[in-house]
Amino acid sequence: MTYREFANLLENTGSPVVLLEGTRELPPDLAPSLTRFAAHLARSFPHARFRTGNAKGSDEAFAAGVASVDPSRLEFILPYATHRANQRPDASRSTAIGDLSSNSVQDVVDATVAASPQYTRVAVNYRQRHTHPRQRATAQLILRDTLKVTGGDALIPPVAGIFFANPTNPDLGGTGHTLRVCRAHRVPVITQSDWLGWLD
Repeated sequence: MTYREFANLLENTGSPVVLLEGTRELPPDLAPSLTRFAAHLARSFPHARFRTGNAKGSDEAFAAGVASVDPSRLEFILPYATHRANQRPDASRSTAIGDLSSNSVQDVVDATVAASPQYTRVAVNYRQRHTHPRQRATAQLILRDTLKVTGGDALIPPVAGIFFANPTNPDLGGTGHTLRVCRAHRVPVITQSDWLGWLD
């Protein structure tokens, strides 16, 4: 996708949400580029909101850029309500897995299993009383990644996802899962191989 195509997509959507996210293993020298790019997007598209997962690395760098322009347009999707609370600007919005209705949680579980069958056990057992706390924590993280894409209850799905993916293995971990969910739900994916060129 070109920058012009991305701009047209946002300009033709009334209240677009853009997903900004990526690997925790962000090279420190690249963090300023993510922050600068996110700030540019926030300035260029004042009617857009920006969603991220509040993780270290890419999420944090992207969020800093949006927050520098307008933190009220920053939306954090959380595995639990207190997750990295000190990293979230006061004016930002947040939604945790625990905030969802039972039906929405089931939709997120189903979407998780469809995109990444290897997470079936942790996803399906998320709400079981006997689930081990460590397995529940893993489930919260992966369901959080799904929710960023699918939406649920008052959350609307994003119109596009901008990622800084692992350059050698983009399908790795939570970011890889989020990429798969985006593709399964026809959310356009833009990785650094495209958007870094938009900064020139």
